[in-house]
Amino acid sequence: MRDYLKGKRCMVWSFMGNARMYQALRDYGDRLDTVGIFTFEVDITGTITETGTSISSMLTYINRWPHIKWLLTIMNHGTASIFTALRNNTNGAKDKFLTEIIRIMNKYPWCAGVDIDLERGGGYENKDAANALFQDIYNTVKAYNPSKLVNICLPGMTGVQGSVGGENWCVYEDLDPYCDTAAIMSYGMAWAGSAPGPVSPRNWLEGTYDYAARVMTPEKVFFGLPAYGWNWRIHDSPANLGITYRGISNTYYAAQNWMTGVYNFTNDAPPQPRIPIIAYWDDYDKVPWALPQVYDYMEGWDAVSRTYPLIGETYNRRRYLTAYSKQQRTEFGTIYVDRTGGSPDSHTGNVSVSTQMVTLGEGGEAEYEFEIATAGVYDVAFRISFPFWDKNGIHVALDGVSSTFSENRLWWPYWRTTCWLSLSSGVYLSAGMHTISVSALVPGVQFYGFRVCSNFSESPSAGEAEFMLSPRMFKDVNGVMAEPDRGFKLTTEVLRRKADSALVWYEDFRDDNPLPSSYWTALSGQWQVWRNPNQTTSRPYSQLDGSGELAWNYQGFSDVHLRARIAFTPEGNGRAGVFCGDVFCCLNFNTQRIELYKGSSLLGSTATGIIKTTEANLRSNPRMYTIEIRIRGNSVRVYSGASNTLRFNATLNGFSGGYAGVRSDGRILCELLRLGDAWVYEPYERFDVIFPGGTTVEYGRLSRTGVTWDNEFQVFAVNIDVEESSTRSQDISMDYDFFHSGVLPLVCGNDYSVKVVPKDINVWISRLFLGDADGFSILYYQDVDSLVYWANEAAYRWKLRGIAIWSLGQEDMRLWEALPKQI
Repeated sequence: MRDYLKGKRCMVWSFMGNARMYQALRDYGDRLDTVGIFTFEVDITGTITETGTSISSMLTYINRWPHIKWLLTIMNHGTASIFTALRNNTNGAKDKFLTEIIRIMNKYPWCAGVDIDLERGGGYENKDAANALFQDIYNTVKAYNPSKLVNICLPGMTGVQGSVGGENWCVYEDLDPYCDTAAIMSYGMAWAGSAPGPVSPRNWLEGTYDYAARVMTPEKVFFGLPAYGWNWRIHDSPANLGITYRGISNTYYAAQNWMTGVYNFTNDAPPQPRIPIIAYWDDYDKVPWALPQVYDYMEGWDAVSRTYPLIGETYNRRRYLTAYSKQQRTEFGTIYVDRTGGSPDSHTGNVSVSTQMVTLGEGGEAEYEFEIATAGVYDVAFRISFPFWDKNGIHVALDGVSSTFSENRLWWPYWRTTCWLSLSSGVYLSAGMHTISVSALVPGVQFYGFRVCSNFSESPSAGEAEFMLSPRMFKDVNGVMAEPDRGFKLTTEVLRRKADSALVWYEDFRDDNPLPSSYWTALSGQWQVWRNPNQTTSRPYSQLDGSGELAWNYQGFSDVHLRARIAFTPEGNGRAGVFCGDVFCCLNFNTQRIELYKGSSLLGSTATGIIKTTEANLRSNPRMYTIEIRIRGNSVRVYSGASNTLRFNATLNGFSGGYAGVRSDGRILCELLRLGDAWVYEPYERFDVIFPGGTTVEYGRLSRTGVTWDNEFQVFAVNIDVEESSTRSQDISMDYDFFHSGVLPLVCGNDYSVKVVPKDINVWISRLFLGDADGFSILYYQDVDSLVYWANEAAYRWKLRGIAIWSLGQEDMRLWEALPKQI
């Protein structure tokens, strides 16, 4: 006989204790398969007390619905010390806990078993002890009564060590034998302190259940879903609002009250209008969301204009603007003379002439004549390229008065590109002929020409974007056209990042000519670049493939920061990593360690796990490992992992530098090789907003101590050999942040221009919200359509047991009419 409830079981918890929870139990108990009675709390000694939903309040429904599996939920309320004590049997806590489980089942013999909800179990190193704890719980319950059930609540994991919340103690495949059912708590990706978004986004759910269904018995698994949502207040900072986090939990019906104008941000009363609003449906994440009291809303791509190098990008469907590098912005005023470098009037010595430039070799000199029609004061600027670190100096003379220009900063952003420099500012030039001559201080410099102008200036720029604000009146609950009583605020949503070493070279091997001999040299072994033939973009995904030593063609490196992302191939063995001179920082597959060498001497090491990539996954899904090193004089730091975690320090003796690059004993793949300055950092945090009326406000810059700023390029150097994090007391989240204007006295019906000007690269300009200064928000919630969609996915896509909803009394009550009866 066909089991029409296969995959359609429903579990809930009695956490809320509100009237709607009891209404659902009374009217829709026939839709429920399992209920966790959220009553039992375990402490650090292993003692269980009854602190949640009273058993007496549940007895009516326990008697009314005998088909329901009523489980005694035992929780630690996310207290890490309790989980640790139980796991480690500290002072006999686990022994006591096991006896307490028997005690409460004896006390409530009608229970179907227990529901174990232990959270904050720590890292992967705790997995064996955690597995033993759950094994002991399972065996204890089954020894007491084999018919009693054990449900375990597990964190959402996308793989081994794949927790977003640090719960890497949990390994699904290890725990599968120690439960009758498992409810995966795949809710909480977005929470009160996070950036706004779906509580359970699609990408996380798919990753979690692809993993769970593969390694656990699918028929045991409940797909965890939220019945609740969050309303994040985005008109001011939490500190100014007097709250810890900007998010406030909402049941479905609280969200409905925002939609219908029952609630507002002035205590649900004047002066803020009570405005009904519509919700948007996110068809990717299958969830509704809304913008209460927001009068205009723009994504980064909605800018009416933007200037390069600010470009539009997309990540997880978020359309943002960012700049990956700064470009020199120049102004010349009136240009009176404009000469290209490729047309000298004369040249001597070793000079290579092309259409646009001359390249100055040993003893090379080129001369240019120009005429000034009217005597006066002028600015003179010239354009050059320093192609490499050892081609970095030039003499430029105006009418025989020579100036020397050179560059020794490793991180200088204009290497290998052209830039304009000032030769003379406010110089008097008589009417008639004048001469500019150039010669090489260091052979290899390229001269592109010069200009005589009225007013030359230059500065590095990350671009800017202009947006148009168009506030319009809304109709309130009484049908009256309404607007803010005291004005608007503009909130800018951006993603910032922690500072990284000032970039010297970023190599992802995607250029058409990825390893030109003018820049690279293979010191040993063989290297080639593989490019994805199926990508039609101009810079397809590519991999450096080979073994030996590949280096930049320059021997003067010493204080550097090197980072690489590498993968070990099936035949690869031994060591692979980055090197500078005779210092080699590597992952050693044979020893399963991160190691640091100077010559043949091992200076330090730490254990790590390294797995080779299978042949089938080499090009499409390689297992990449990040390894990096920072050398400052005789001090060296070793880092690894996606979070650039410091692993250990060491001291060098007799280090003199040399070549730098990637090195391996056997065949590896490398998708990134990054060179940065060891002392100088580039922040990814500041942007300015130019408001209507022209006022400019700076946002995002962190206060730092013990650093020296370069105000031209907005980079800073640490004054002593410390980690960058020690220079600041603030941190930067990898979530989107919100920055707020003061009150803007804008008038509904008018349009206003606002500009966002990033001062740092890698700042993502995501969205702009113009809202009522009394308050506005982003609201995500769950409705019947969202829950039913994922219930069907659980049943038919992953073939799981059913769904587990957190928690009863928060949901859209129409849900129960859409779910099948369980009896």
